[in-house]
Amino acid sequence: MIMIIKNYSVYTTEKSTFEQMCQSLLMQIGRKSNVIKIVYFGIPQNNEEYLHQFHQLRSYTKAYFPDRPPLISYVAQKPFIGMLNAEVVFVEEMEKVRVSPGENYVVLENGICRELVTGGILPPDISASVSDQSNAVFSRIEQILTCENFPINSILRQWNYIEGINVFRDSHQHYQDFNDSRSQFYAKTNWPSGYPAATGIGTQFGGVMVEIFAFTGEGLVNCALDNPLQVAAHKYSQNVLLGATEQRTTPKFERARVIGTSEKQIVFISGTAAIRGELSLHVDDVIEQVRVIMDNIDCLISSANYLSEAAMREYKLLRIYIKNPDQIETVHNYMDAHYPDVKKLYVCADVCRDELLLELEGIAEIKINPLI
Repeated sequence: MIMIIKNYSVYTTEKSTFEQMCQSLLMQIGRKSNVIKIVYFGIPQNNEEYLHQFHQLRSYTKAYFPDRPPLISYVAQKPFIGMLNAEVVFVEEMEKVRVSPGENYVVLENGICRELVTGGILPPDISASVSDQSNAVFSRIEQILTCENFPINSILRQWNYIEGINVFRDSHQHYQDFNDSRSQFYAKTNWPSGYPAATGIGTQFGGVMVEIFAFTGEGLVNCALDNPLQVAAHKYSQNVLLGATEQRTTPKFERARVIGTSEKQIVFISGTAAIRGELSLHVDDVIEQVRVIMDNIDCLISSANYLSEAAMREYKLLRIYIKNPDQIETVHNYMDAHYPDVKKLYVCADVCRDELLLELEGIAEIKINPLI
């Protein structure tokens, strides 16, 4: 059995006009037929400019890939290098994959499994309340899933971008309002193999935007992965949730999700912070926080937690969100010293708790027999 394997690359460009930066990134990517998705990271000055630049990115990307434009997301987060970065998803052995494009999504099939990948899904009005935006986004996601015969509980990985994630409006915290909407959406079904892996991260602008990756396939590994060092986020106590309501819903995600075969598996690592149990550690110490985070992630995919010593494990991509721009270089130096060979993307973003200085997510590959 063969799953659909993907590779990931990160591209940066020097400061220039927005069009020139976009064209520079596209030229670096090249007109490859196996580009499925591009996530752009930039720094618009307001929501009006965000929407305008998002439209420009769609237009430039479509013109560069006229035959089958990749899916597009635009995340309002300041890159470490330059003013516009791109994270690109490539599909290996594209000739063996059937591609069926939809409106802002694509379905991939190879006879063994089906995958649904979306670009960034926005609500009609990014100035509406976070609850209204979230409900509209989840309604659109449900329409897409239904149209392509994917159940809601086939969502395997979800990225949740929330403008002003820690902001309170009339005693309602943006992140908690989003979690309440997500919980209502997820309550439409059961989750026998666990919730999706997910990241909930702040943006400067752009309202609420969500991307999903859904998966169905017979005879393949498809399971949630817990971390013994952390309480599962969906089991958090009320003590660490913020908001006006008496009973706040928990963030519905797993620490990681695994898909694959008996020979090779991919681990989608959720957004991970310096949390042990359910409590934040090392307030105001960014180096100690990044050390705890990577200890958490290393433990998550270790042989002590999953599979055996016979497996070879490597990170394919790490995305690093850092709250304070002045600390990006410090974190960059630490990660390059300790994980020098891993592809990494660094951006500036608010994290879901005020005391947390950064968050990491990633994708790892596990080969059950290293000789393969």
